[in-house]
Amino acid sequence: EVISIEKVPDGWLVNGEVCDKVIFSGNIKDLPSIVKNFDISAYVEGIRALEAHGTTTVLCEVDDNPYSWIYMPSRIHESHRIICTGNFATSNRANGVMSATVEFTGEMDKRNILDNLSRIPYHPKYITHNYTPYTYPIQTIGTREFISSVKRSIGSEGLYLLGRFAEWEYYNMDVAMGAAL
Repeated sequence: EVISIEKVPDGWLVNGEVCDKVIFSGNIKDLPSIVKNFDISAYVEGIRALEAHGTTTVLCEVDDNPYSWIYMPSRIHESHRIICTGNFATSNRANGVMSATVEFTGEMDKRNILDNLSRIPYHPKYITHNYTPYTYPIQTIGTREFISSVKRSIGSEGLYLLGRFAEWEYYNMDVAMGAAL
């Protein structure tokens, strides 16, 4: 966990270790509280104003199927997709049972999850769930211009933003890898 990134004469001090350059791939919303000895005050309000939505992921057992991802927008249930993790590796099939992650946009309580699972294809059986508040950055008219300005300012000092929430951009893995390269 990065607790502090401090500007020093030789570069940056990250959790006490001196680095000449830093690639920050965390959530840009954390920068104001961890960046020290470098003025980003001009960006703090804009960073606070960035919006995102979260996802509730539900680990389940599901009926055997040939799919890796099932996108299923519907008026019958609130889930938007099933990720059939049991088809990614045999180790994801404990005792031959197919595992999957059912995703819901936003925060869902267990009662609502169970109600929805009863209406979803492949008969998902609840195991556990987790809510993550930051899964998708929300773009507004000025988001890209604002993030570009922050990147130029801090990048000129050797602190680089890279990744979905560092750059407040919806990156799939292929795009993230290309940006890193």
